[in-house]
Amino acid sequence: MAQTNLFGNSVPTLPNLVLEEPTADQWVAITDFLESRSTKNQLLNYAGALAPWLSQYGKVMRTTRNGRVVEATEAMLMSKSNSTKRNIAQGLALVLASEQNLKMYVDSMSQELQELWRTLLFKLFVTQKEAKQILKTTSDLFGQQRSYYYYSDNIVWNKREFGWFTTGNFRSAEVGRYGYRDYEAYITVSPAIHALFLPVFFPETFDQEVGLNNLPEGHYRTINLEADSYAHYQLFCGLYQQGEFPLKKKGVGTADMKRAQKKLSLAEFFPGDTTEFRTNLRAFSYMQLLTLAKQFLIKGGNPTYEQTVRQLLGEFSHLHFWLVGLLYPHIKGLRQQMTEYGRHGKLCNTMFTWLREEPDRWVSIRDIYLKIYGIENGDNTQRFTTLVFHPNDEQSSTQMTNEYTGNTIAANSYAMEFGYTGLQMCAFLLASVGAAEIAINEDKNPGLSPFDSLEFIRLTPLGRYALDLTDEYEAPEQEHVAYFELDPERLIIRSLVEPNPYAQLLMDTSHAISRNRFETSALSFLASCHTKADVESKIKIFRQFISSDLPPLWEQFFKSLLQHCHPLKEDKTAYKRYTLDPENRDLIQLITTDPALRQLVIRAEGYRIMVKNDDLKKFETQLKKHGYLL
Repeated sequence: MAQTNLFGNSVPTLPNLVLEEPTADQWVAITDFLESRSTKNQLLNYAGALAPWLSQYGKVMRTTRNGRVVEATEAMLMSKSNSTKRNIAQGLALVLASEQNLKMYVDSMSQELQELWRTLLFKLFVTQKEAKQILKTTSDLFGQQRSYYYYSDNIVWNKREFGWFTTGNFRSAEVGRYGYRDYEAYITVSPAIHALFLPVFFPETFDQEVGLNNLPEGHYRTINLEADSYAHYQLFCGLYQQGEFPLKKKGVGTADMKRAQKKLSLAEFFPGDTTEFRTNLRAFSYMQLLTLAKQFLIKGGNPTYEQTVRQLLGEFSHLHFWLVGLLYPHIKGLRQQMTEYGRHGKLCNTMFTWLREEPDRWVSIRDIYLKIYGIENGDNTQRFTTLVFHPNDEQSSTQMTNEYTGNTIAANSYAMEFGYTGLQMCAFLLASVGAAEIAINEDKNPGLSPFDSLEFIRLTPLGRYALDLTDEYEAPEQEHVAYFELDPERLIIRSLVEPNPYAQLLMDTSHAISRNRFETSALSFLASCHTKADVESKIKIFRQFISSDLPPLWEQFFKSLLQHCHPLKEDKTAYKRYTLDPENRDLIQLITTDPALRQLVIRAEGYRIMVKNDDLKKFETQLKKHGYLL
């Protein structure tokens, strides 16, 4: 039957549409899924969204599994309000369960509508204002909502094609008249069908393997700090044992970070950069993670570096309290109650999952981000993992700000600000301890964060061992370099290379007498020591990083320091001290002449006497014999 336009004129129909019939298992699976995850009203909205496309054709047909072409009555039944919920879901599944059918439907959309879909699938939420800009329209997309629940079936869309969408009411980015943030309706793809459309709109991610053997064309700078991290671990352990890096309530502080950068001479991700959030990124990540590992994950012993990193990654989600500061150092205003769900830890563990799938190849951060959505169709847990901090958790007074961009963070930027950036920062954390190699796109200007140029990641041998993909780890070979020379005749040390990564260690044991020469004395070596264990630890670090081959003079110096530890024994006996009245000549004479009292009393200068606590009872009794009450 010919269609008519708004003016009643006949509009020619297209030839019959022939849909591919999904496999029986797939058709049933998607039907069951839609029926269980959606209300009948939602299913009718989906069917209404398909109707404009299907109605263009003379008939809607489908190919059967034996090659026959029959009328697709399922597609017709799904648009009828009196159809059962099962029938509606079955008709929808005919289209949604086949990527070929779904692609034909998507190709029928305008370029603007396709762009809106792509934005919604990637960012999860957009404002109506953004959607109208994408669609190049000034008309509202939906009528006034009749409820303010987070999600509502009461939306009246102004076009049937929007029936796939729903809205959520969250805090606006704008501050209202009285200083509070008002609610705003954000558009999102209905959770039940979100993952079904992903392969059609992002075939470059879902139609190929996750990993790449080689990086794509472009100016990429790769960073692999495995050998550097391994080499610095023993130095870190020595400084940690000296109390150089105490973990405070909020983790390693700024002073600790700067001290680490100075004493460990860690290679930075962005050398020479003066941006506040990038200057000491490596030092901050390395110190925070290893200090947490030492204090919370490693119970005694002296594990190797590879054992430490394996335990660290195995317990990563348990560090969620500190992960917020590590993943989002540029975000101001995060509230404690928003972090309690630990989704940021799950986000990192999801990255580990995909890296395990491609242990030897480059993996795109963008692909990991999109794959999270597609792990399970319609699973809100995965959607919320990418959001990390859900907009529902915001309060009217909450205002989170990206200090790098200066923008207020609202629902339409959550997935990118926290999910996408969180994955990038997790990659930096792995790279900081040498578990991963990363690729920086030097042609890309940072957008949402100072770290936005990181695009690819792949595991190093250390990372594969840490994620339990291999049972053994062969440490990188360390080039033997003589950093210092000890004077055999004097306690003087000469630095042989410049810059010397271990020169700062000498600041705890020696003092500089010229640019490359340092003099050691008992006073300089013992300056920060309080116990014999402190001295032993310093000597151990000295042997490990300054020189293991000590001349006799140095051996004797260290031997004498250990021998001279605690030469004075503290008298643990407790005394009671008294002062005699100089005018009381009788009492003074009694204490100096009475044999029993003389044995109990120790005389001191200035009319002072001391009595052992153990002898106080005897002393009191003897005084009473002579009429004195103590």
